[in-house]
Amino acid sequence: MDQTNILVLGNNLISNLLRKILRKNKIDHLNFAYPAQEAERRFFAIKPNFLKWYSDSFSEDLDNHYPIKHIQIFVENEKLNLNDSLTKPFPLFNIMASDYLFSSFSKDLDNINKVINSAEELEFVFDNNEVIFKNYQISSKLIINTDFRFNKFLNLKPDREEKKEYDEFAVTASFKTDTNLENRAEQYFRETKILAVLPYADHEFSIVLSGLKKGDEKLLNDSGEKLINFINKQTNLRSVKLASKINHFPLSFYKIKHDPKLRSLYIGDAGHRVHPLAGLGLNLGLGDIQMIDSLISDKRIIDPGQENFIKKYAISRSIDESIVMHLTDHLDEALVNNSEVFSGLFKYPIKIAENSELLKKALVRMV
Repeated sequence: MDQTNILVLGNNLISNLLRKILRKNKIDHLNFAYPAQEAERRFFAIKPNFLKWYSDSFSEDLDNHYPIKHIQIFVENEKLNLNDSLTKPFPLFNIMASDYLFSSFSKDLDNINKVINSAEELEFVFDNNEVIFKNYQISSKLIINTDFRFNKFLNLKPDREEKKEYDEFAVTASFKTDTNLENRAEQYFRETKILAVLPYADHEFSIVLSGLKKGDEKLLNDSGEKLINFINKQTNLRSVKLASKINHFPLSFYKIKHDPKLRSLYIGDAGHRVHPLAGLGLNLGLGDIQMIDSLISDKRIIDPGQENFIKKYAISRSIDESIVMHLTDHLDEALVNNSEVFSGLFKYPIKIAENSELLKKALVRMV
């Protein structure tokens, strides 16, 4: 029977970054994944502290990014600013393209060890010292799943601590404009819809539009005309033109409960999913990787699948997961379903931050 220390499931941003970490720490591992699908190009808001961690970890920089130094928030007809002389010199976050991140995280990695048929069930046997992957006669100390599609086909399905299916969907697409965006992101909370405008160049931007419900499918026509009309109504951008396919997806949130006895971790989208209104889904996954790196770098840990390792990971990540999940869920619930009542409550803490140098400094440190 073949043996390995860690079995990685998935072929995505999180799985490939995980493999880079395992390679850096000289930990033997195998990578199993479903057949590759043609991926849409997405743009993600990445926290600056991740870029520093990546540079320190791999002695290389992620250069291909566009820094966001200002945020403007619009609640109905009122504009709230978080940009001033303090935040302008420093990126609040960086916009990075999914294909650039994928190629960077994949660099110097070996090919996937096994491509699994999408309908194939995976059977694992857990005991005190190892987990046995019965289909392929492989034993491992730990399974780390990064692809939520595997959750469905695993014979031993993980419990979800929390789960919610939203009665709404979101839209993503990229555009060009004659307006110079000048390192400025904008977010609009209007008419029960949430629109984020995220520039990735001075005259190019992507959107995440959520709060869409039955009847809003008209915004998905191939020409993009109706979506452009919606953006024109919400923003002051000039000569907006569609620059990509319009993608849409249903919204949900969930959080996996880790069982320390089962020698398995669920990270990235396999472990949690959140509402996209704050753009923190990928950042949660990147935080998962940073925590795993911290744990496996501890040379005292010989067996990464032991209960203590799983418990440390679960406890350390649970707080971040819960904060982001509940913050975005409550904001969506209030803004999409009861915006008139909530708008004043939502604006109040932002106005406090807007007028407090101390809070602004704290916000800059947090990102």
